[in-house]
Amino acid sequence: MSRIFLIFILCVLQVTGELYATDTTAVGKPARTVLKLAKAIRYKTISAVDPKKTNYSEFAKLHRCLQLSFPRVSDELQREVIGHSLLYTWKGSNPQLKPILLSGHMDVVPVEQASAEAWEHPPFEGIVEGGYIWGRGTMDDKYRVVAMLEAVERLLEEGYKPDRTILLAFGHDEEVGGYEGAGDMSKHLANKGISLEAVFDEGLAVAENILPGVDQPIALIGTAAKGNINLKLTVVGPGGHSSVPPDETPIGILSQAIYKLQQQPFEPRLTPTTRETLEKLAPLLGAKYEFAMQHYGLFKGRVLKALSRDQATDALIRTKMAPTIINAGDKFNVLPREASAIINIRILNGENEETVLGHVRSAIGDERVRIERYGVYTPPSAVTPTNSALYGALEKTILEVYPEVVAAPALFPGATDSRHYANLTENIFRFAPQVVTREKAQLVHNVNERLAVDMLENCVLFYKLLLKNTCGVGSGGFLVEENSATLPKLIPVD
Repeated sequence: MSRIFLIFILCVLQVTGELYATDTTAVGKPARTVLKLAKAIRYKTISAVDPKKTNYSEFAKLHRCLQLSFPRVSDELQREVIGHSLLYTWKGSNPQLKPILLSGHMDVVPVEQASAEAWEHPPFEGIVEGGYIWGRGTMDDKYRVVAMLEAVERLLEEGYKPDRTILLAFGHDEEVGGYEGAGDMSKHLANKGISLEAVFDEGLAVAENILPGVDQPIALIGTAAKGNINLKLTVVGPGGHSSVPPDETPIGILSQAIYKLQQQPFEPRLTPTTRETLEKLAPLLGAKYEFAMQHYGLFKGRVLKALSRDQATDALIRTKMAPTIINAGDKFNVLPREASAIINIRILNGENEETVLGHVRSAIGDERVRIERYGVYTPPSAVTPTNSALYGALEKTILEVYPEVVAAPALFPGATDSRHYANLTENIFRFAPQVVTREKAQLVHNVNERLAVDMLENCVLFYKLLLKNTCGVGSGGFLVEENSATLPKLIPVD
């Protein structure tokens, strides 16, 4: 009977749209959290490359929604609106300890008009059905914003008082670079003289069935991230009528340039981070893999060849290029005078803008193709140390929520808001506390994006434990045990 009542409550609240915290007091905490996320999904907080095309009123509505959904957070934490982003401060009892920052973002990518009809449930209605919350932002990244706020809300209800100050930073433009969101929040903190102990942001996750023959889930912790650059390729020609075309047109020349890039990928290379990943996971793969990593110098070629066979692992060993935008022509019988394409390039650690441009120019080998940077260049990140109490606390938290997993540091092939905080700390961890398969990972930015209801509750539990493990439970934080050959233990500070 209780389950029927819960379903009834969910349906009624979903129809009326009244999903604020005051409406859900009769429902258990996990169900209340689901309703809060469902409500947040309904706001079309779509960020645009051109800020003038962003509907900021939707962000203001979401801000208000979060205030009502998390009343204790709103009442007891300092809340600052930086542009259209939110920065919460939960003061710790020990001002000598550097704060930690949990980063998330409220903006989402748009829904392509061509794919709108393919959604099983409308992307901005926050439907709860079949054990899932459906909609844009359920996997990237409103679910983490809600999970963090819910974790803090529950800790406040329990009377928890952190030793270390906790910052919650929710950007409004991560999907288009994060420069006015996380970028401005980072400047705001720097201007106040605040440096951070660590940043915990979105990134990799607990992966199932990622390695052939390995059934055990693997928690991949992003301790480094690729850089990013967009190159614009432009070809200009005489134009004219399509009935008498020349042998080569701007579109044809541009197509050949893109083809040449695809046929000449960057050389594979094992970075220290990916090598650390393989050394940690080699025992799961069997004796021959463990032996190969122990003698990598002898088996380098075979290891790289094996990694290059899979789309996911190939991204870990080389800089990757992909054409994402092509523009040419306005009329079917007119030869365009100009054709252009944007090539998005994710840069492997150890390379930079100069080496990337050199490779692209060499691969295309055609002076008729103008090559120029489009937008901002972001270099590959520094590598976060793994021999620290912070890494140990994160791994401990993961194992408390998912005791069956093996945790390993890894290279994150994308970019997140965390890059804007690199001037405030050397400890940046990119990890999303959800379980994904290859198929589920494809839902990000895609049709039918959705999150399992029970996964949301795991995320709340994860952030509750992470805050306790990094901010003290009545002690004073932690120190690194010196001369430890393995992961450091967490030692309370008196």
